[in-house]
Formats: sequence, C-alpha cells, structure tokens
Amino acid sequence: MEIKKILVPVDGSDPSERAFSYACAFAEKTGAEVILLYVVDADTLIYPVYRVSLAESDTTSIKKRGEDTLALYANDAPEDVKVRQIVNIGVPGSSIIRTAEAEEVDLIVMGNSGKGSVSSFVMGSVSHYTVHHAKCPVLIVK
Repeated sequence: MEIKKILVPVDGSDPSERAFSYACAFAEKTGAEVILLYVVDADTLIYPVYRVSLAESDTTSIKKRGEDTLALYANDAPEDVKVRQIVNIGVPGSSIIRTAEAEEVDLIVMGNSGKGSVSSFVMGSVSHYTVHHAKCPVLIVK
C-alpha cells in the first residue's frame, strides 16, 4: 500500500500536536502530502442559551482562528514535507470523514483526545467516531 496523502485533524491540543509530528515523520519517509484539517465546531457558532446563529462576521473571526492555528502547525513542518491546510465548519467527526473521502486520503493520523475531551465522555469522542466511520486506516497517537 502506498501512502500519498495523510489527513491530520488538529485543534491546538497536545495530542493533536503529537499526531502532527508523527504524520510529518511518516511523510518524510514516504513522500506523502500532509493535509491539515481544522474543524470549527458548528456548536461554537450558536449561542447555547438562545440557539441563535452568530453573525457572519463572528463566523469569519472563528474561521480565522482556525487558519491561524493551521499556520502555526504548517510553520513547524519539515521543509521537505508538503503541507496543505483546510478549515471546515461543521460537526468534527463527520467533517473529518467527509474531508478524508473528498481528498482521497490514504491515512488519517490524529490525537486520542483533544480540546473537547470532557464533553466526549457524554457525546462520544471524535477519534472514536473517526475510527468507526473512516474508509481508510486511522492511526491514533497518544
């Protein structure tokens, strides 16, 4: 099996940073492209009390935060690793799966827990969802 594209969902947490480092090391050895994905959780775009959507300007600032986060990761990548960045708005688990399929990735590398780890106890973790729905191999980095 040849690995040409590696999807790395990140959120700025320590586990996602470790996953990114691992993916870069793997990409250096295989020549694969690393696709960084930051998902702006759709729930953060709605006021929980009123369930009112935020204005588009607020959406833009939240999306900008994702772009800034991805830029930090991309700057840390080794020079010989090609890195592409994608920011999506949606439900993290399903957004990861849709992106993996749309980009035809060969491998997903992600942390075992992220910033939403407390809420994942109640709702199910993003990594768990990804493992069970991905059509390609998923590597969970601790």
